Amino acid sequence: MKLFNYVKGSEEFNDIIDEIVSFAAAELANEKIENKDARLRTLNESIVAYATKGTRFEQLFAEKGLEAMKDPRVQKNNDVLENYNAIIEQSITSILPMVTNEQYMDIFAEIRQIGWGDTAKFNVTSNELYKVNEVAVGVNRGVLQPIYDNEFTVLTKKYEIAASIDFYPVAAGVYDWGSFGIRAAKSFGAFIFAKVIKTMTAATSQISSAYSASGFSNANWTALVEKVSAANGGAGVYAIGTLSALNQVIPPTAGLQYGLGEEVAKIGYLNKYMGCTLIPVDQVLVPGTVNTTATLALPNNIIYFVAADAYKPVKIVFEGESLLAERDPDHTPDRTYRIRLQIMMGIDSVVGSKHGTLTLS
Repeated sequence: MKLFNYVKGSEEFNDIIDEIVSFAAAELANEKIENKDARLRTLNESIVAYATKGTRFEQLFAEKGLEAMKDPRVQKNNDVLENYNAIIEQSITSILPMVTNEQYMDIFAEIRQIGWGDTAKFNVTSNELYKVNEVAVGVNRGVLQPIYDNEFTVLTKKYEIAASIDFYPVAAGVYDWGSFGIRAAKSFGAFIFAKVIKTMTAATSQISSAYSASGFSNANWTALVEKVSAANGGAGVYAIGTLSALNQVIPPTAGLQYGLGEEVAKIGYLNKYMGCTLIPVDQVLVPGTVNTTATLALPNNIIYFVAADAYKPVKIVFEGESLLAERDPDHTPDRTYRIRLQIMMGIDSVVGSKHGTLTLS
């Protein structure tokens, strides 16, 4: 499980973020949280104490504790809300990597974080080789062949979701900040993953058709493995796909299938086939279809052939140290805190290495 490093603050601030992340991690792992009710109350008390610290309501919290959050003056105070924003920003920033498809992102996507106002540039070294010229006697030199590297820029855009926090559960000490963080992070994570898949498809279309084949056969398989390996300096090649795609990789000859049934039945696919290691990636559902059509996001009929240590074709750029939490200017006095969670992000394809695709029938 991965975490982004959040921007550290005071000791009490760091303890709050760490506790929120621990609640989120437990929920994702379906683990029981010991003394959850007591820990939630302590967490909410720590958050309200931090939010009111240094404001004119610090004494009010000291006198009333969580009950102070029921006071409309506290709920609308800009200083208090800004402190809430800091907690929301850093907790979701920390949780976001926990809800992404780690395998798919590690294989296909390179993530880079830049400062505010900076530009993300990616250099791709040319894969051309120098031409060897035959030089006749008396000739000064052969033909000069310049080789140029390429530089690509990925620009960021603003993306946001609108959310709200009910102050009554906070005042009651039962508000689950970990669950809130997971929901917000999953919303961004699902959106990012959908963009990555779309960008990966675009990256594949930029590569010559010589690196694609249709229909599973030993001839198509070995041809793609050899081409991708040769195009990447003889590197090893991985075949990557969903479980539904990889379990179709079975020797077409009946005699070669004997003895493979147990391995496939246990894990659903062969670990290695014709010199190529198979790596499965977890499926995800298209956002918004969980309760309707349950549409799968990853294609079950495509296997990607990627060279080891090759350039990752999808580039993800985050601008700034974390997402931003901004008070909704249309906030209404209904005991909720309405916020806009914003992230500056860019996703684009930069094809620096050749990879192959096998489309199954």
